[in-house]
This record gives sequence, structure tokens and C-alpha cells, in this order.
Amino acid sequence: MGYLTKINLLEEPEKHEIIIDQVFDAPIESMWNAWTKPEQIAKWFNSACLDIDVIEFDVRPNGHFRFSIPNPDSKQILGEYTGTYVTVLSPYELSFDVKDFSINKNPNGISASFKTLFESVGKQTLLRLIIKLEDENYSEIITTGWTQSFENLASYLKNNY
Repeated sequence: MGYLTKINLLEEPEKHEIIIDQVFDAPIESMWNAWTKPEQIAKWFNSACLDIDVIEFDVRPNGHFRFSIPNPDSKQILGEYTGTYVTVLSPYELSFDVKDFSINKNPNGISASFKTLFESVGKQTLLRLIIKLEDENYSEIITTGWTQSFENLASYLKNNY
């Protein structure tokens, strides 16, 4: 269980939108918990393969979250994400708006909106992530980051469920 079995990537530059479809060998409830439990999201949600610090995590409409990625070699923070949940429909949809302060140390952050859809497919889960970008230059970085995060998620699910 937990293996990443399929990835499809669709970019629509004219809409500043990226769609990532992935099938995970994990039931929908396990996937939902990995996204909505602070102790679980801390283990997989970053591209640097480091545990993140979950500073704030209120999974409900208009609830806020804040994560930071500590540098294990110093007291500096490698990155920080803040956001607000828009839609929380357990276990089918989780939508949120994010400001990412980890890229190029941008003091204003980079804004994006995410819609995460979960669909049960037997003992697997199809996850569709729809990303709407404010800045199309963010496309390659975010695609690479989410691909790594999903590999981390597959590994986390494999080892914990």
C-alpha cells in the first residue's frame, strides 16, 4: 500500500493552471488523513524531504495554516507557507489558497489556489490537484515541488498504512 502508481500532468499556460492526477495505492480515508492531520502532513508535504514545522493548522472553511521548513544545518528557515482553507468536504475535496515564501526568498510570497479532489477507486485513491497560479513563472517550480511531495506522500503511506 502507498505506492504511487500513475501520474498525469496537464498544463494550461493560458489559464495559469496545472492539473496533476495521481493514483495512490491507499484508501481514500488514509489519503484524507495524510492531508488533514498535522502530524501526518508534516512528514511528506515538502520537496526537500524534511519534516516541516506545523505552526498553525485549522482544517475548516476559513481556517488557517502555516508551515515552515527548518534548515537542519542552521537556525534559518528554508521556506514558509501560509494559507486559508476554502472548501473542506471530507473525504472528497480540500481547497485552499496559499502564499509561498520559500521561493527565492520573495518577501511578498507567491500566491496560488489549490483544489484537491479525492476519488475512491477500489483500494486506491485518485487524487486530482488543480493549481491556479498568479504568476506563470511559478509553473516549473511548483510542478517539480508537487511531484517530489507526492513521491514523499506515496512513501509515507507505504510505511504507515
